Amino acid sequence: MNLENNAVIDQLARTRGWTLFFAIMLWLGAALLLLSGIAMAILGSMGSSLGAAGANSPLGGLEGPLLGIGIGVFYFILALIYIYPALKLTKFSKKVSDLMKVPSEEGLVSALDEQRGFWKYVGIMMILFIAFYILIIIGAMIFGIMGASAMKSAG
Repeated sequence: MNLENNAVIDQLARTRGWTLFFAIMLWLGAALLLLSGIAMAILGSMGSSLGAAGANSPLGGLEGPLLGIGIGVFYFILALIYIYPALKLTKFSKKVSDLMKVPSEEGLVSALDEQRGFWKYVGIMMILFIAFYILIIIGAMIFGIMGASAMKSAG
């Protein structure tokens, strides 16, 4: 396979700028989520000393710290979700740059493999989100039915 002056490399080179842009946005998003998570955890742990919850609460005033730390952990998990696609797009962009310098079938396969890994991850995340939405809808329907029947029996 002769890759000199190949239209495939040209198309990948034209895609490289966009994948690098999205990779940078994902890295920035992950960094901001990590920083926000740390801030939420720290501020949340100081919540009871700032008067967020009283001693008469069921958890003895721990709602503020637990909520802040919980949100911080949630942000940390979201940051981890951003890192893998950012890594794949960064690697793809680097491999395309290498392919432009030294065209080879091995380099082409390597670049396309990074792209495949990115899209596989996106597909898996899409399946998980669809399943999550289905569970939310079913839960809302169940709670709606339970609420309606409770109001009917009370009235």
